[in-house]
Amino acid sequence: MNRIFFLLLIFFFSVSSCASEDDICLSADTTARLKVKFKTSEGKLKTLDSVYVNVDYGNGLQEILATQSKTDSLLIPLRIDESVSTDIYVSTSKIGPSSKIKIKYTTTSEYVSTACGIKKIYNNIEPILEISNEVKSIEKNQTQIADEAKTHIFLIF
Repeated sequence: MNRIFFLLLIFFFSVSSCASEDDICLSADTTARLKVKFKTSEGKLKTLDSVYVNVDYGNGLQEILATQSKTDSLLIPLRIDESVSTDIYVSTSKIGPSSKIKIKYTTTSEYVSTACGIKKIYNNIEPILEISNEVKSIEKNQTQIADEAKTHIFLIF
């Protein structure tokens, strides 16, 4: 009799523990990255054979992407501290000169859930081409970075 009671008690606790809400954070619920695509000077979409991206997060340059395969877009994480800008360096060769792009913005924070915490939303983004080497100009497509569904800026090569 005690065995049956003990087994029923274990079964009850097992079933009741499964009824709690899962704390899973989906990638769509986190801070969005800057979505970048490429264009020619004629306005046509362009695919790069290789691209190298470094970002200054406040403690020196960090290599974000180094690929020698064809790519038509990038997703670049911006700073999540209290800084009002992020410096991005883009090149099509590892040893060649880079173009420096400063992304200025204001941020707001939004509570998502206990699993995801708080995500940053970047408002009033203003891309500035500070050093022009391979990148000739920048075309702003969105003023806010809240998700990665749309392209935020185009780099003109």
